[in-house]
Formats: sequence, C-alpha cells, structure tokens
Amino acid sequence: MASAIFEQSGVSVLIGLIALYFAYRVMVQKDVKGVLPKNKPEPKDKDGFCRDVGKLILFFAAGSFLMAVLELFNPTVALVQMAVWIVIIFVLWKKVNEKYY
Repeated sequence: MASAIFEQSGVSVLIGLIALYFAYRVMVQKDVKGVLPKNKPEPKDKDGFCRDVGKLILFFAAGSFLMAVLELFNPTVALVQMAVWIVIIFVLWKKVNEKYY
C-alpha cells in the first residue's frame, strides 16, 4: 500500500522536501545566492529578504504536500490546485522583489 501511495504522490513529496531544503538555506543560513540569478545584486535588506523569500518557499512546500494528498483522491484537482498555487507565488514573488529592490 505504501508503495502505491508513493507511486502516485512521490514526485510531489520530493519537490516539497527540496523546497524545505531551500527554505532552510534562505531562512537559517541567509544564502540568497540559491534563489537569485547570477547577475542580480544582493538585496538592500538581506535579513528581511531572506525572511520573506523563506516564507514563500515554505508556502510552495505546503502546496506541494497538499498536492501529494490531493493526488490520492483526484489528480485533476491536484493539478489545478498547484497551478493556482504557482500563480499566487509568482504574484507574491513580484511584490517581494519590488519591496527589496
């Protein structure tokens, strides 16, 4: 049974775990190089930027784990949920960039 569950939602769980790793790097280690393009300078307020970006990455991880659960019941709903989640993250990311640059 566990293997059947992992077959259906394993990729979503893996993506969520990777997002948690990046949230740790940004929020705890204050490493912004992992989330910024190479040619972009560091933000003015690095601590605030790391806090806000870390929250966004945690939000993405939560969406990924929610998608993993929804995939067990209805894959179409899971896909729509993640698409809406990503649009929300793009909008919030734009606001964070406007705030710190």
